[in-house]
Amino acid sequence: MKVRVDTPDVKFPIRIKVPYLFLKLMTSKAILKRILKKSGYSEMIDQIDSKMINEVFNVLKEYKGTELVNVSAKDGTKVKITL
Repeated sequence: MKVRVDTPDVKFPIRIKVPYLFLKLMTSKAILKRILKKSGYSEMIDQIDSKMINEVFNVLKEYKGTELVNVSAKDGTKVKITL
């Protein structure tokens, strides 16, 4: 997944590449349990199906290059997120 932010204040765009492995790691049950526990939503951990989330990421890999977000603000800021 690629995130690109263009702002008129900065001469070059900000680009962030997020590997699918990192996304899968952040959605693992152990990591989600820690995040939800700190945010006060620990009861939600039983409702999350980690296998289904991993399956979603596997399907998203097939749509590489698909544009998820392409937004422009009035001040000239542009945000683009692609798979």
